Amino acid sequence: MKRQITIEEVAKHCGVSRATVSRVLNKEPRVRPSTIAKVEKAIQELGYNPNIHARALSGGSTKTIAVLLPGTWRDYYNPLLKGMDEVSARRGYYLLIRSYNYLSEAHRILQEKRADGFIIRNMDQPEEHRKLFRKLEQQGIPFILIGNPFPQYPSIHIDNVGGARAMAHHFSRHGFKQIVFLAGPETNIDSNDRYYGFRLGLAECGFDPDRVRIFRGDYSIESGSSLMPEILSSGKPEAIFAANDRMALGILQYCRTQGIRIPNDLALAGFDDTFFSQYIHPSLTTVRQPILEMGSLAMEKLIQLIEGHPLASPHVILPAPLIVRESCGCAPTQN
Repeated sequence: MKRQITIEEVAKHCGVSRATVSRVLNKEPRVRPSTIAKVEKAIQELGYNPNIHARALSGGSTKTIAVLLPGTWRDYYNPLLKGMDEVSARRGYYLLIRSYNYLSEAHRILQEKRADGFIIRNMDQPEEHRKLFRKLEQQGIPFILIGNPFPQYPSIHIDNVGGARAMAHHFSRHGFKQIVFLAGPETNIDSNDRYYGFRLGLAECGFDPDRVRIFRGDYSIESGSSLMPEILSSGKPEAIFAANDRMALGILQYCRTQGIRIPNDLALAGFDDTFFSQYIHPSLTTVRQPILEMGSLAMEKLIQLIEGHPLASPHVILPAPLIVRESCGCAPTQN
């Protein structure tokens, strides 16, 4: 087996101290560019591979970022992770992704000093998240939240209110009077913001928002389908706005089995612009989340914090544009 080159050998090879090599590896300031070039050349010539875990335990950088997600099975997370991965690869960082039991996993990662920073897609269990945030703050570990921002912590999120408001204006232009909003779980902040924005937009157009009937699903395709008998038995709506595309897809599938024609008999819209939205028939009117950009920005901002640079603004709100397609009764626009 090839012998492992040590940090002391790198230091001796280029005539600097072990501490200097360590500072170069951890990208610390106050190291001369000529010294950095000399150390990096020695590392390449000798084939030195730093022990990431040893560096972490000694207080150095792991070059690893922990990404905590409530469920990687969701379509939402594919472009989100792609955006993070592209930036981290370019900046020389690794991703450590945890989904199952991710809050407990976060505490273990923190205890073992395996990550320089955290990106957290926080959703439910706000008190458990707060405990984690306090521990990260105590240890000086930077973190960025995606969505559902706690105002005191840096975050990247989208304009849920504005996107749903635009959908309400669009429904009003159609002249819909019997409207259903299919929400997500009651504790989900994204869903609640979308409901608020939808009501706000309707009120702006002279429609009494209290006339909107609200039902709650769990963001799954199955819940969209299973709630339709209850929705229809309360009075057939002219239009349904689902808080995400998956529930809208469940509604579409149910209507197909029952001979309900969309959009002729029932107009339908979703939220997210999930990959399937433009391919199903009829294509789905929705609100687009710039998910890839969210992942890229979250990674850029976190690395900025890790490398000691303050953020110009702790919160970034990305626009969520309306995407008009066929399911509401319109001809699709080019988007």
